[in-house]
Amino acid sequence: MLLVGGKDSSVCLNLCYEYAKKHNQLNKLAMYHLDYEAQYQFTTDFVEETFKSFEGIKKYWLCLPVSAQCCCNMNSGTWIPWDKDKKDIWCRKMPKYDFVINEDNIPFNFKKGDIDYNVQDTFSKWFEDTFGKTATVIGIRADESLNRFRAIVKDNPNKYKNVNYINNHNAYIIYDWQVEDIWIANSKFNWKYNKLYDLYYQAGLSIDQMRVASPFNTCASDTLKFYKVIEPNTWGKLVSRVNGVNFTGIYGGTTAMGWKSIKLPKEHTWKSYLNFLLNTLDEKTRNHYLEKFKTSIEFWKNKRWCFI
Repeated sequence: MLLVGGKDSSVCLNLCYEYAKKHNQLNKLAMYHLDYEAQYQFTTDFVEETFKSFEGIKKYWLCLPVSAQCCCNMNSGTWIPWDKDKKDIWCRKMPKYDFVINEDNIPFNFKKGDIDYNVQDTFSKWFEDTFGKTATVIGIRADESLNRFRAIVKDNPNKYKNVNYINNHNAYIIYDWQVEDIWIANSKFNWKYNKLYDLYYQAGLSIDQMRVASPFNTCASDTLKFYKVIEPNTWGKLVSRVNGVNFTGIYGGTTAMGWKSIKLPKEHTWKSYLNFLLNTLDEKTRNHYLEKFKTSIEFWKNKRWCFI
C-alpha cells in the first residue's frame, strides 16, 4: 500500500506498479491519499490524474477531520481539515469519487480529531485485517533529515550499512536515494509528476527545498508565502481558514517564527526566556506547550531521544 501526492511517494508508486504489472500482482497493490483539504490545486489535479491513471489496483482517498500539525494557529498546535462545523470556509469542496472515504462512509474506527498519523496506522491495520498481511511503502530518504534517517535505522545506527528496508510493516524502498535520483528516474522513465515542482523551480527554490505537504506543517512554514504567487485564490482561502496564516506567510523561515538563529536576550537564561515567552500566551495555549514539554522530558528520561 502506498501514499501518493509528493515526488518521493509518486516514484515509489511507479516502481511498485511496474513490478506488480510485470508479475501479474496488481491485485496485491493499493494506493491512498490523505487529503488535508488545504493544498495547491496543482496537487489536487495531480492526485486526481494519478487515481484515474493507475488501473487494476485498490484506491482510497481519505478526507477526514483529523488533527493535523499547524505551525501558524495562534490558539493551538493543530487544526482540523474537513471539519463539518467549518464547511462554509473549506478551502475546497469534498471530492466526489467512489474511492473517497469521509465521515459518512468510513469503514474503520475513527473519531473527529484523531491524530493524522494514528489514523494512517488505523487505516493500515484495517486494510491488513481485510486483505491480509500488508506492508506500507513509505517514500522517505535517509539523507533528507536526521529524523528520517532515524526512522529507518531505529535503535541501531550501524544497521544503515546493511539495512533491512522493511521495518514494522513499513517498507522504505528508496531509503538510499538522493533527491537527484528522483528527478533522474522521472526523466529516464517518463513518469508523471506533480507540476507544482516546475513552478517551485521557476520561483527559485532548490530541489532540496521543494515540498508537497500540508501548508500549515512546520516544515512548510518558510514556503507558505509561495501560495500568494502560485495560487492567489487558494491563498485567500487559506487566510480565511486558519488564523495566523498571513503572519506565517510573511515571517515563516525567520527568527520571528522561532526558526534557526534565535538569540538569547540580555539578562535572560534560556529557562527564564522560556518562562517569559510562556507567560505571553493565553492559558489554553500555555498549557498546551507545557504538556508538550512534559512529554518530551519523559521521552528523554526513558528513551534518551527528544520528542517534539
